[in-house]
Amino acid sequence: MIFQQKINEISIVIPSKDDEITLIKHIDELLIFCEKYVLNFEVIIVVNGSEEKNITTLKDFLSKKNLENFKILNSEIVGKGAAVKMGIKNSNFDHILITDADFSVKIDHLINFLDKSFNPLGSFVVGTRKSKGSKVVNTPITRKLTGFIYTFLVKTLLKINVDDTQCGFKLLNKKEFSNVADFRSIGFSYDIELFLLAKKNKIVPIEIPVKYIHEKNSNINVLSDSKKMFSELLEIRKLYL
Repeated sequence: MIFQQKINEISIVIPSKDDEITLIKHIDELLIFCEKYVLNFEVIIVVNGSEEKNITTLKDFLSKKNLENFKILNSEIVGKGAAVKMGIKNSNFDHILITDADFSVKIDHLINFLDKSFNPLGSFVVGTRKSKGSKVVNTPITRKLTGFIYTFLVKTLLKINVDDTQCGFKLLNKKEFSNVADFRSIGFSYDIELFLLAKKNKIVPIEIPVKYIHEKNSNINVLSDSKKMFSELLEIRKLYL
């Protein structure tokens, strides 16, 4: 008889800004994965700036499914960083998976973040879309170009030696990565601070290749958000270097 290993416990944090309808489409696959591979789990959905009708639709869906280990938090501050911080601070378990509401990286990638005993490979394990084993689907050329420039700036200005800081699929241990919620950015640049905070804590991030499927209805505006993120890099540099 083969014993099926399982993850002992995990909190799954999902920030959402009007992604509730998209998220609903992926909840069944999330449940199937957790029932197969996880002993104890909670899903923390943090809405930030979503329309009330979308939040209501999500609440009704979860209620009909009677999903008691799912909870919805409402961040008054709009921004992915603010939502992730709230999720981390309200998590009950030390192991936390941060993932996007569109599941552009499928939940089953989590298996590759674990060792043979189903323990995380480290205190900070991150998905990368830019390694040899990665695969990227449907990403527009403009996103690829701005991503290349952004990575170059991150490595040059902040001395962060990883290939992909912005992939939305990250596994961490908040007990070992004790300063994980100390980032100040309320927006997309919170990821950058995570790597700098890890360095402060002498934690080396482990990059794992993922398959990334670009969501056409992404909330990111390439021009305006890229400008903002580039300026935030300079502010972060002043804070940490």
